[in-house]
Amino acid sequence: MADTGVVLPATVAGMFDGYLEAARRVAPGQLAAVYAVGSLALGDFSMRQSNIDLVVVAEPRFDSGQISRLAQAARGLHRAHRDAEVWYATWEDLDAAGPGATESASGIPLATPLTRAILRHDPMALLGPDWPVVGHDPGALQRWSAEQLRALATASQGWLVLRRAVAPFVLEAARLTQSAITGRVFSKSAAGEAVMPIVSTRQKRILTDAVGYRRGAQTSMYWGPFERKYDAQTLVRDLLEAATSAGGGPTSP
Repeated sequence: MADTGVVLPATVAGMFDGYLEAARRVAPGQLAAVYAVGSLALGDFSMRQSNIDLVVVAEPRFDSGQISRLAQAARGLHRAHRDAEVWYATWEDLDAAGPGATESASGIPLATPLTRAILRHDPMALLGPDWPVVGHDPGALQRWSAEQLRALATASQGWLVLRRAVAPFVLEAARLTQSAITGRVFSKSAAGEAVMPIVSTRQKRILTDAVGYRRGAQTSMYWGPFERKYDAQTLVRDLLEAATSAGGGPTSP
């Protein structure tokens, strides 16, 4: 495992044994590396909210039948009410700087700049070389993050009632803001803290509440869901404006 100072939480460490064993059976001699990305790699794994995100490298490339069987094996990685997100790639796919055709089982391209940035700077090797060669463009991460932040700010948010829905919404917006401004990847908790200086005093409350919930706090800073929803929506719109003013995003709506 890469020397990033991050270790697998004991509660999930054993989950990967069955998947790796199944992968070796499905693709004998082809399995080259498996990397945990997302919150595991960034040291921000939440027992409440985090699912499993993996990049699986094969040489030669897995065929569709192998990917289908590996998807069945990945069901054992289900947690936090969410399936694992698994991307399948070759070393050539990782090295390519531009968008590629390789996709996850759900159709999300590996060329997502966020995934590439994590693989480049914060890889967590479950199998294979600690530091893969990964093509990554910080400018592409900034542009992609700005686009995602704009989409988040303008999307319908009728479901933002329960705290477990508000917290990830708020922290994802904070992370996208930081990446749009700096071209670097932040964990959700770190991003929630990092944007504190650029928001109003009122908005610090929704950020503190979201970070606290992610880290296990039982008590909310809000009496009711509608004030929390209003603050969350206002925060995300203001973060988009802040990212745009800093040169990290398109014109705000």
